Amino acid sequence: MPRWARFLSCTFTGLLLSLPGFLLAAYYHEERSDFWSHLQEFLTTPAFWALVWLFAGVAAATLLLGRLLVNLYDLWSSLAGMIAGATLALAYIAFLLSTQVEAWGGPAALISRLWPAGGLIALPLALAGSFTTWLWDRFD
Repeated sequence: MPRWARFLSCTFTGLLLSLPGFLLAAYYHEERSDFWSHLQEFLTTPAFWALVWLFAGVAAATLLLGRLLVNLYDLWSSLAGMIAGATLALAYIAFLLSTQVEAWGGPAALISRLWPAGGLIALPLALAGSFTTWLWDRFD
């Protein structure tokens, strides 16, 4: 399989694996009975599709960083993908927190939001990164 096709298929797979994980994490974090009806309304907005493109870019970056870790440090594919996914999730969380400090009530209020939400964001991306980096080797 050509590298460009392998890259696109692994990136798309990473997106399809991580996006439902993010939605389940949001459902767990929100704890509202009308979450799914609000999600259906959100699916039709341009903001949702902007998030899909953003997460597609994050999935592509996770795959690239995972392959870089495999090639530079000779790590196992799954481990490299998990490290890459967790690293990019932490970078995304840091960016999100830095842009929302004032809106969320300052640094003290961020601490209460950081742990559960940060872990819930990192887990789907780390698992998807692990699988897609492993899948890259299988397509070779």
